[in-house]
Amino acid sequence: MPHELPPPILISPEGSFAWDVFHRRHPVLIESLLAALPYGPEQVRALRALLDESLDGVITPLADDAPDAAQWHGPWDRGHYGKPWADTPFLWAESYFFRRILAATGYYGGSGSGSGWGSAEPAWAGVDPYQPMKDAELADPALEAAFAWYGALEGAEPERRFAALVEAAVLGNRADLVFQVTETVEGYAAVNPPLADDTGGIRSRLLAARGGTQVAGPRVAVICDNSGRELLADLLLADELLGPASLAAVVELHVKPAPYYISDATATDFGKALRRLRGMPAALGAAGQRLFAHAAAGRLRAQTHPFWCSPLSFHDLPADLRAGLDGRFLLVKGDLNYRRLVGDRWWDPTTPFADTVRHLGLPVAALRAAKSDVVVGLSRGQVERLDKTEPDWRLNGRHSLVQTA
Repeated sequence: MPHELPPPILISPEGSFAWDVFHRRHPVLIESLLAALPYGPEQVRALRALLDESLDGVITPLADDAPDAAQWHGPWDRGHYGKPWADTPFLWAESYFFRRILAATGYYGGSGSGSGWGSAEPAWAGVDPYQPMKDAELADPALEAAFAWYGALEGAEPERRFAALVEAAVLGNRADLVFQVTETVEGYAAVNPPLADDTGGIRSRLLAARGGTQVAGPRVAVICDNSGRELLADLLLADELLGPASLAAVVELHVKPAPYYISDATATDFGKALRRLRGMPAALGAAGQRLFAHAAAGRLRAQTHPFWCSPLSFHDLPADLRAGLDGRFLLVKGDLNYRRLVGDRWWDPTTPFADTVRHLGLPVAALRAAKSDVVVGLSRGQVERLDKTEPDWRLNGRHSLVQTA
């Protein structure tokens, strides 16, 4: 039986996780942006004004000549303009805040107001405000050591290889730049066993879709989350899917059409990550070479759609994107995509995962480190134990989920 949708998570009340994001994390983020690039007074004023508005003001709309004004004033508008930020659904408001950062920094060519090309200061047009942080992560010489485990997988049983690469893709989600900027990261691998782990189910479903023949498997659409370490892990998983086991005929990496949340992967980040991987030694570099060849053959593809920068859940997938995903097996990466997949709502955590994703009508797996209030698919015993022993278990990133439906 379908479940009645629970209420959406709002920014209020004070002291909630969503309130904390706006009142503690976002001020740190704005200061990090101002320290990362030499923005002029227009951008500085616009970023500080955005922060002030989001803390104590009401939501103002984008300028009419913003390049995506048609979406934000049309299908993405949920009647929130003019409301206090605190009274707005967390998912919508957080997304809009990051869109407003692009307006404030002049990413679309404006002076900070969201206006279009030809404005007073177009020099920052197309400049990813998070690129210095992304580049620093990707240039880290310790990356080779962090991925040294990959070489040890050579000769391992296929099931073990696949499980290790799925685990790495989940651990990569733990290491996103939001945590690196605003949290104390305990360690890249400092996590507990998954609260839910259907890794074997993912592989079984992919093998079943192959039909037991020697032909390649289904098309796999990876809904990407972060660049950097997570994207490197995703690329290694894609290489495995396209490898001798033929778990996938094609892997499509769905990336953001523009920089959005701090470390969100774009096509530029995809290219940089793949070049970084190809330049690594031994087995890692060989994987990068194979992926370049897969890209040239059309088996590895970067794709995007404006919806990936929308403030809406996957319940509102536009018709053209839904049609483009038909026939795919979806691997949905990360905490934000998990919130969008099931709905950013106050779900009872024992609600079956399958019930929350039935609206999608596609085979789907979620690979996610828990860093927000939303979680489904657990047992009552798990929830009671965690609530008692680790009150912040939903938020601290130490717990992961690998779920399929």
